[in-house]
Amino acid sequence: MSKKTLIVAPIAVVIALIGIFYFAAEPNQESIKIGATLSLTGPTNALGLENLDGMLMAIDEINSSGGINGRPIELIILDNQSTAEKAKENFLELENTHAPLMYVSSMSTISFAVSQLAEEHEVVLMALSATATSITVDKEWTYRYFPTAVDEAYTITRILDGLNVYNLGILYIDDSFGISVADEIETVSQHPDRTVTRESFGLETSDFKDHITNLQDTNAIVIVTFPEYVQQILNDIREVNYQGYVIGSSDFLIRDIESIPEAEGVYFATPSMFDPTFAFAVQIGENFESRYNKPFDHNSANGYDFIKLLEGLLEGEELSRDNIKQILDEGYSHLGAFGNIHVSPGEHDIAFPLFPAQIIDGKLEFKK
Repeated sequence: MSKKTLIVAPIAVVIALIGIFYFAAEPNQESIKIGATLSLTGPTNALGLENLDGMLMAIDEINSSGGINGRPIELIILDNQSTAEKAKENFLELENTHAPLMYVSSMSTISFAVSQLAEEHEVVLMALSATATSITVDKEWTYRYFPTAVDEAYTITRILDGLNVYNLGILYIDDSFGISVADEIETVSQHPDRTVTRESFGLETSDFKDHITNLQDTNAIVIVTFPEYVQQILNDIREVNYQGYVIGSSDFLIRDIESIPEAEGVYFATPSMFDPTFAFAVQIGENFESRYNKPFDHNSANGYDFIKLLEGLLEGEELSRDNIKQILDEGYSHLGAFGNIHVSPGEHDIAFPLFPAQIIDGKLEFKK
């Protein structure tokens, strides 16, 4: 890769100033262009940056080995500043300027907005770190590589049933991601003796004590939010002395959470990449940590696996917009950081399993 791909730490500042970066090997022939609209600044930038880091590592590995069909991958990135409107502007700019082979986005709200444009222009969009069920509903060109709200709700309900929780509170961010997961939890966890109290909060919220106090009488609180809010929510839960169980969706499982004292005892819906016995994911994580000097999380893994999935699917194939869609629609299997993925023909949601897990004595223990 070119030297500028190594300047990762200050990327949010740089992209905020100039708007676009290229990440690719020095091309010996025409590159494979992938357009990306990512949240690199704004309130949810941490997630976009993690997706980006994972993609860059995979691209570096692939390009160093000759690319796909001898062609290097070029990731063309625009910062959507964590807003749907800016993401749509990004798409149109990329389409008019570069006409990439396909697109990638992250987050539910962003991906849903961009999917409308992908459908109109008949080009594949892959949504990463996006949970809202609606993203792929009735879509021909939009795909998702991440668990859906139903997958999250199913695993969280397993935890609730195991703990015999009948008075449940849900604390969730008020956007398409949070609403969709909260809706599915309420639907999937229905029980004649279970009551559900919901409490939403906005993107700009920084103090959650009043929200938690409103759920004080529940036996458990399920928290559905982005990684940026985790530390403060855990602090506020302990400060108001909430005595029930605390359960987080998969996005609540931030890197190094085991080292946060307030996270002791918290349950999670957890992907297998965090399982210390899964050697394949452990090796990828060690490579990531060596490259970036920070732990490997599931959003980084999502970006990495997406690029590796493309490598496996596209090697030896004709690279056109129509053919990529046809390949994705044929069904396939893939071994990645999330384990073995099996996708049926015509399926647009590439999900990976989630498992109940809990932090006990500062370590994440799976409860398969």
